[in-house]
Amino acid sequence: MKAISSSFTVNLRRAVFNTTAIRAFASDVKRLDVKDSDIQRSHKKRSNEDPLNSIKPHMRSGILSVVEKDSSGFPSYLILKETSPLLSQAMIDIKNKKRRQQNSSILLEGKRLIQDALNAGVKPKQIFFSQKRVLENLCLPEELRDLPAKSTIFYKAPYKMIQLFSETETSQGIMGIFETPTIDHRARKNTFPITVICDNIREPGNLGAVLRTVTAVGASQVILMKGCTHLWGDKVLRAGCGAHFRMKIISDVSWNFLENIKGQVCLADNNYVSNNSNIDEDTNVNVFRKTAPIELPIAPYYEIDYCKTTPLILIIGGETHGLSDECYEFAKSRKGIRVNIPLENGIESLNSATAVGILCFEAKKQMLNLVKSGDEVDKIEQVY
Repeated sequence: MKAISSSFTVNLRRAVFNTTAIRAFASDVKRLDVKDSDIQRSHKKRSNEDPLNSIKPHMRSGILSVVEKDSSGFPSYLILKETSPLLSQAMIDIKNKKRRQQNSSILLEGKRLIQDALNAGVKPKQIFFSQKRVLENLCLPEELRDLPAKSTIFYKAPYKMIQLFSETETSQGIMGIFETPTIDHRARKNTFPITVICDNIREPGNLGAVLRTVTAVGASQVILMKGCTHLWGDKVLRAGCGAHFRMKIISDVSWNFLENIKGQVCLADNNYVSNNSNIDEDTNVNVFRKTAPIELPIAPYYEIDYCKTTPLILIIGGETHGLSDECYEFAKSRKGIRVNIPLENGIESLNSATAVGILCFEAKKQMLNLVKSGDEVDKIEQVY
């Protein structure tokens, strides 16, 4: 009987122990489940806080990392992988004429040109830079500095990627895609009453240089006739050195549009009238000159009174195609004259930008002298 009682006590103790152990195990498992759940939520929270997750999924594959705005005010930007298609696709789109026009975009390269566009209030779509210091040198508007990472327009890309798409021999390491700006047609202050009309200028670098020169003179406006090269082309923008954002420019104009324009018309053209010889009298050298279609009065540029009737309408042609027949008809209907810049040593013609510079600065000099002389008040008022 004693043995049975002892055995029962041992079994009871074992049962109680097992029950306690099972309860303890169940409690531990429950705590472990809670802990794992907390860990998962923590990981999920950290994952959601990862700036890269704020970027659209289809773009993440080309992004190495995301850098948030820092205390110095440097904007948020994305660091692109070398294999990122983002830059290459952007360049393909901007260099395709049809896509560029559909997207109303222009490509600006270099710090100065990008800064000029920003100062003029042109809206950037994407800016790619190779080093942080390149972007630090720009004076960025506050609204661009405050853009969150998911909305940033700044991308840090390897220099060799930017150089690959650069139109220059040595890239400055920064290029931007901007919205095609709307030219401000409001009259600018302190300009001279000089309108320059570009006819048949088809070489981009030449047109850009003309715009740069005319802007430097302080002319009131530039008109580009149909047949001129595209105003917002890459080479025109680079050669213009910011003139696009400082000058009133009207492009793609037909001659009918100018029916009501008034002023003294001067044609800068070195063509000969028919029946004249192509032999240079001083050097006896054959000089290639096209024949002017209509005979107009001609005079050396330094003998013309550019203030006789204001505003002055100066028409400049391209080196290859010269002035069009419509241009001559326009000048004849307004009793215009041809302006000649005498050349030596058998040189046929000057670069269009050089020619327009000579004529515009001569006209500006005469207008300034007229103001300084204090005579003819009416003309002074017309000049300013």
